[in-house]
Formats: sequence, C-alpha cells, structure tokens
Amino acid sequence: MNELLQKNLQELAGLKFVCSCGKKHSIDINDVRLGNHILTDITDSLQSFPKGTLLLVADCNTFEAGGREVEDILSKNFKIEKLIYSNPHLHPDEVSVEQLRSAMNPDITGIIVVGSGTLNDITRYVSFETKVPYLVVCTAPSMDGYASMVSPMITKGVKVTYNAVYPYSIIAELSIMKEAPFHMIHAGLGDIVGKYSALADWKLANILHDEYYCEITAQLVEKAVEQCVSSAPGIMARSVESIRSIIEGLILSGMCIGMTGSSRPASGEEHLLSHTWEMLGLIRRQETHLHGNQVGIGTEIILHVYQFLLQLDIHKVYADGKFRSFTREKWERHIKQLFGDVAPQIIKQKEPYVNFSETDREEAAKHIVDKWEEMKEHVFLKMPSPSSYRKMMEEAGSHLGPLDLKLDRESFRLSLITAKEIRQRFGVMQMLDDLGLLEEVAEMITAKYYL
Repeated sequence: MNELLQKNLQELAGLKFVCSCGKKHSIDINDVRLGNHILTDITDSLQSFPKGTLLLVADCNTFEAGGREVEDILSKNFKIEKLIYSNPHLHPDEVSVEQLRSAMNPDITGIIVVGSGTLNDITRYVSFETKVPYLVVCTAPSMDGYASMVSPMITKGVKVTYNAVYPYSIIAELSIMKEAPFHMIHAGLGDIVGKYSALADWKLANILHDEYYCEITAQLVEKAVEQCVSSAPGIMARSVESIRSIIEGLILSGMCIGMTGSSRPASGEEHLLSHTWEMLGLIRRQETHLHGNQVGIGTEIILHVYQFLLQLDIHKVYADGKFRSFTREKWERHIKQLFGDVAPQIIKQKEPYVNFSETDREEAAKHIVDKWEEMKEHVFLKMPSPSSYRKMMEEAGSHLGPLDLKLDRESFRLSLITAKEIRQRFGVMQMLDDLGLLEEVAEMITAKYYL
C-alpha cells in the first residue's frame, strides 16, 4: 500500500481498493482539478451531469471572489439559477439549509457551490438529501470539508455531524485561494494541524477499546500534516506552493473521512472544543472565529494534555482512586452551567453512553493502567510539544490563542470539561475523565492562560 502514499489527488479521485485494514475503500469523487486559471475546466467537469438547470450557490463575498466568473463561464452552455446568501457569516443551521431547500425545484439537476466551509456543508447536506449532484469551486484553503462526505450542522443549538455525500467534482483555483484573507488561510492550517490530536484520539480508541483503525488512512493524513507544516513559513508571503500544500492536505484529509466512513481520521477532541465554542457563540449571540482557527487553538490545548500525560505516574493515579468520585449530579451541573437552555438536549443524547457505575469506572481505570505503556509508545511520545507547535503557528503568522476566544475564565474551564459531551466518541479528555483527572487538568490548562 506504500504506492498509495505517492498518488496525487487526481489519481486518488475515483479510487477503489481492498485495504489491509479489511475494508474496501472508495473515493467516489469524479475528479479533482487543482491549479492556476482552471475555472474554465468546470465545463468539462459538468459534461456528465444530467441535463437541466444548474443552481449556483454562493454568498455575497464568494460570488465576487469567483462566483461571478463561474456564472459567466457556465451561462454560455447551461441554464443557470442562483442562490446568493446575503449574510457572509452564515451558520450551517436550519435557516440556511431551508433557504437552499427552497431554491431547489424539479428543473435543478446539478448544484455548483462557490465557497468554503459553511456553504459547502449546507450544499453537501442538501445534495445528499435531494440526490442532486454538486460540484464545489474552492475559494479559500480554510477547511477540510471540500472532499468530505459528512456535514457538521447546528440543530436546535447543538453541533451534530450528519452523513452526506462526496462532491461530484472539486475545482481548486489557486489564484482565488491565494488571495483569501489571511485568517481563512490560517484556518486551513489550523484544521490540518488539528489532525495531530484527531489521529491520537483515534489510536487511543483503537488501543483501549479495539475501535476500528486503518493504518494506511492514518499515514495519508500524517502525510497531509507534514506537507502543510513544512510549507507553513511561506503562508505570509502568500506563496503559491504553500497555498497548494494546504489545499492538497485539506482535500486529502477529507478523502480519508470518506475512505473510513467516519470523521475519525480528521476530527478529535480539538474539533469538539471548536464546536463547543461555536455553540456558545450562538447561545450568547457573540461572534466566533472560523472553525479552523478554533481547531488550531484547541490543538494547542490538547498538546498541553499530552505533555501532562507524559509526566504522569499512572500507578499513583490508580492508587489515589479519584475516578470513584464521579457523580451524575456533578456531570449534569457542568453541562447546565455552560450550555444553559441547550443543556437538556446534550444530556439526553449523551447520558446513555456515560459510565456512572463505580465498579465499571474502576474497571475502565484499571484497563487504562494496563495499556499505559502501549499508549505512551504509540501516541504520547509522537505528539509535538505545545511550545514547538506555537512556534510553528507563529512562523506562519497565526498568533491566535485561547484568550482570543473572548470567554470568561469559568466558561473556558467548563468548555474543557464538557466539550466531550457533544459527541458519543472516545478521546483523550474522556480518558482523563475515566481516570478522575479531567477537572484537575482543565484547571491546570486554564491557569496557563488566565493568570
């Protein structure tokens, strides 16, 4: 399978193979086109689309960045209808999804979305729902969802990941993405480096709970991370090669989600922190940073966790037995304190998966002790230090840190404790909770930033 690591995006598109992990992987994207001045290629990519009307989807910013040119190109050969969202700060929620649903009519046989994160998530979800294929024109190297087949959506105030569909084709126009605002480029870098944490969570779940794990997929994601990190210093000069490296890494990461049928290879506790902060922004009617920027902040936090774990005397932790003091009342109180009116929905969704039994918690802690050296070798020791990570991000021009979230101290601390509750998925923060250490570590990390 080493030859797979040498393939470019165009060669990976449409690939089907039986993997050593036992699964048959497929990347059901018709084609990926990446380069300078390639927007006219969109006509070729649409030749096998069903005949009918194309719906062009953009917002007021992305329409000017590339949508207008796409419309000019398509109008020569296709009938076009348009949905241009007036709000450039869309959220992937019920309102924005309903706007796109309403724009769909029986004549629409294909969707062209010109944009990045939220626009792509909304379109992918509606494409899956309506079975109408879509093509995406990337406007910023800001997130890994271009080639994904899941859509993180906000439903009743809670961030939920839904199954969706691959795009039919991806057009990645470097001349457009190169001019994207720096915070969007840094968001793409943040989304990619978040894979340090995502891959670690995935491996922890494999070691502790025998969760499915694909080594070749993990290696592909690692390749994407290495490529982006090595190109990071060229970001502030808007180096074409740096932008190319980031978008290639983001598309490759999205493909890996589809290969495994799960967001595991690309999303871990760092994403749950970002989703939590976004939810708090909506609840409190406050602006948040782009998802990838917050993932970058979340990754720095998770790296502090791994630094803590490397210094931990696990046998003393087990002997202290703090894991026995976990109670349903405290668990619920933390969620209610942070999420307010949204808390009951989170509690209802997560409660069946929470271990309140003292006997079961003892067993879980003992299992962690038994697997500690294996986790240290295969996970803990492979993680970069928080300081080296911060240096790399700053060299790329990204200076965002936890204080830029504009959260009060207690909300920040509670976010570290409760972010894991918005998903039914094992990660390093859950492992800390199973050891009775989560509150201690949350306070330790909070104290690093809130003096």
